[in-house]
Amino acid sequence: MVEEAAVPMARSMFFEDFAVGQHFVSEPRSVTEQDLTTFTDVSGDRHRLHTDAAYAESAGFGQPILQGPFGIAAFFGAFHDLHLADDSVIALLDTNWRYLAPIHVGDSLRFEFTIVGCRRTSSGDRGVVNRHVVVINQQGDRVQEGTTAVLVRARDSGTDAPWHAFGTVPWGKAVAELLHADERFAKATADWDGAIGLRCGTSEVHLRIYRGAVIDVARRVPHGPDYTFDTDELTWTQLVTGPRNDFMRRAMSGQFSVHGSGYEYLRTARVLTFILDAARALSKESLS
Repeated sequence: MVEEAAVPMARSMFFEDFAVGQHFVSEPRSVTEQDLTTFTDVSGDRHRLHTDAAYAESAGFGQPILQGPFGIAAFFGAFHDLHLADDSVIALLDTNWRYLAPIHVGDSLRFEFTIVGCRRTSSGDRGVVNRHVVVINQQGDRVQEGTTAVLVRARDSGTDAPWHAFGTVPWGKAVAELLHADERFAKATADWDGAIGLRCGTSEVHLRIYRGAVIDVARRVPHGPDYTFDTDELTWTQLVTGPRNDFMRRAMSGQFSVHGSGYEYLRTARVLTFILDAARALSKESLS
């Protein structure tokens, strides 16, 4: 289920309060001349694109533009203003960012972000929450986009539901357990002997399938997968938490990549639909 918030929340969220699929929207944030001046001073980036109006116009931007990292910095401010993790945040872990269009003085930015990963650390008292962020201007254009992970405190040292840890062995085993009761899956793989890899980011799990059943779930099966199905955390999140299983539409639009035997992929593409149905059922079961 998707959760949306556009107003500050009353309490700080700990690791257990975050869930893959939650969606948050900030209040609009106006970009001012003072923002450009201050960010130029702080960053030390005084390139003429940021400081010389005539030069910026001749370069096709119309007016000076904000330095690219301003968008990231403004998102961190928006995240703070939502008061999601005032008392629980520990550290920023990484940022992977794309710059799609310039930001100008006078723009009004909003920040929409979706939780695409939640993983408790080995210590148990904290967890990593990964966010997919989109920066949108007043015209509805995406100007920046990326992911950024943050370390937050956990309320206790409990165990996690596996449904949001795409591509991990616990998640794969939970999916396989649901597939054991799926007659469609058993019928579709009744004469198949092979393995399918499921990859999300840096996590990959292999399902070893033999005559209608998953007989092994591991990070690596002995002879490797016949093919590996790979996509990013946001697409996995949308597939598993969205209103319907739109795997085929996304596959046709190139949102996935497949590495390995194209023949086996085409032969068993329907099986992936059943696997994703199980992953969707797992997410609903874990949230109920």
